[in-house]
Amino acid sequence: MAALRITELDFAAIKNNLRTYLAAQEEFTDYDFTGSALNVLLDVLSYNTHYNAVLANLVANEMFIDTAIKRNSVVSIAKTLGYIPRSTTSSKAFVNLVVTRTDESSSTLTLTPAVKFNASINSNAYTFNVNETQVATLTGENTYVFNNVELIEGVRLSNSFVATTDLLSGPFVIPNQNIDTTTIEVSVTVDGTTTTYIRKENIVDVTSTSKVFWIEENNQGETQIVFGDDVVGAKLTANSVVIVSYIASNGSESNGARNFTLIGDIDGEDSVSITVLSPAGGGAEKESIDSIRFNAPKYNATRNRAVTSEDYRTLIKQNLPKAREVAVWGGEENDPPIYGKVFITIDPVQGATLTEADKDYITETILRPRSVMSIQHQFVDPDYVYIGLEGVVNYNPKLTSLRSTDISALVDAEIEDYFNDELGTLDKTFFLSRLTERVKDINTSIVSSVFDMELQRRISIGTSSTSGFSGNLNYLAAIDPETIKSSRFVSTISGVTYTGYLQDFGDDTVQNDTGTGTIKFINEETMLPVTNVGTVNYRTGIVSLANVNVSRYLGNVNQLYLSLRPQPLYQNITSGVVRTSDISTFAVEARPAKNTILTINNSTSNTTAGIAPGIVITSRPYSD
Repeated sequence: MAALRITELDFAAIKNNLRTYLAAQEEFTDYDFTGSALNVLLDVLSYNTHYNAVLANLVANEMFIDTAIKRNSVVSIAKTLGYIPRSTTSSKAFVNLVVTRTDESSSTLTLTPAVKFNASINSNAYTFNVNETQVATLTGENTYVFNNVELIEGVRLSNSFVATTDLLSGPFVIPNQNIDTTTIEVSVTVDGTTTTYIRKENIVDVTSTSKVFWIEENNQGETQIVFGDDVVGAKLTANSVVIVSYIASNGSESNGARNFTLIGDIDGEDSVSITVLSPAGGGAEKESIDSIRFNAPKYNATRNRAVTSEDYRTLIKQNLPKAREVAVWGGEENDPPIYGKVFITIDPVQGATLTEADKDYITETILRPRSVMSIQHQFVDPDYVYIGLEGVVNYNPKLTSLRSTDISALVDAEIEDYFNDELGTLDKTFFLSRLTERVKDINTSIVSSVFDMELQRRISIGTSSTSGFSGNLNYLAAIDPETIKSSRFVSTISGVTYTGYLQDFGDDTVQNDTGTGTIKFINEETMLPVTNVGTVNYRTGIVSLANVNVSRYLGNVNQLYLSLRPQPLYQNITSGVVRTSDISTFAVEARPAKNTILTINNSTSNTTAGIAPGIVITSRPYSD
């Protein structure tokens, strides 16, 4: 008997294997398999075998989260890992409302979730709802003031279901694909008595009588409500009425909305002044398949607890769609260390703002129930280091028809792509060698490229502040002595007003790359120092400023730009921390370790402000 060959899966190979097998049989010694009716039978057998092979391959792929393609397969596997994919998320805005009274009889005014506002973006209208009830008391100015009102985008809807004997635990499918599941509220009415049920994500503290429900995504991508079975959670009784209320959202479409108008009135009052505290942001589409594939195993690894930094990152990213990236580190990584604290930095998606309400939600709802009791959580705002580049690109004109300006434009675009692809968020490292390789690959005519790097910090100093700015700036690299210079600004020192800039001077007679320096304010009229405003440690890259006073900015900027060059050996910039001690023996504000975002310095030339372009590329023809 001929050996069976079963490794081929395509149609032609299967048919050839069948033909070879039959030709080896004594019964078919003289048959012509290509020109007889047997050829048709071989086609049928080959098609059948090929179909079964493809089906088996597809089924096997859909069984594993790494290879599954269909959304319902990925969601089903994620469900076994305890992970519930994020739904569409409504954008939120925060406003202050001042309502002028017209009803003389009322001393209070109630703002309810039934109140709606309208906002438009690109000629598209969106409805925003008040999220929580507030009550305001009449003020002496004959107005009612509502502060920090949260508006949530979408349309409030509700569906009702009757629990039949075969659906006492559900599921009850909500017929809407755009639900923001964080807004779902469920109540059950039995014999005229209505009970509000509580959403749960696990079975901790759930008894057989707990009035709870769970949310799932079904095979059609719809949201369904599931109740208990009288073992874990209470089962419904027959003929009870389930009412599900929720908001159907437009996701990210309404992000950026800031011009709100009242629809109708607020308890009879329609004279309203609206002050926007935070424009709409945080709206997001339903979680993608790739995101589920990435997050579900990591969420399962947390085991519903927050112990490691990866636990924190996964829990926050799952529950806060506006979080683009999250950095978490223990206080022992700070310099000097602060034990017993976990520091959190969140880089929100473009257009979103991390509010105090978001921080409270993360701390009290997401982390506190899952973390060690003695641990305190502290949020640290992202800190930016802007990287500027001055480069010379040599190219061979014999190998291209492009001009120097064309080559420079291509390099500019590639640099922008590099920063977009590799940097721009937390926990990233800038590799100059990697950028150089990408530039070399732009065009075969490019022979070489050389870049000088500039690092820049931007400091917001209020012009009305009498104390000025004091603090440490970490440039993440050793500093080339006497290269520090700030943008131009006006400062009042000892009652005298000067126009000038900040500059460093080495403390050693001979330039010392590992030494220290002094930051001085220079009067540009005399080009002489007026006063000392800080120090610099060239080895650690720390610039310490004290009482830098800004009376007025120049050139239509509203920040102080402080730029410098790193020492030549520091070609890679990482958002780490330079440790100088292991134990803190005195009270001191810790320097954040991982909250730095490296991004491109896309400044344009501003002579009035004394700001140079962030990216300057010169292309030069070169030939052998």
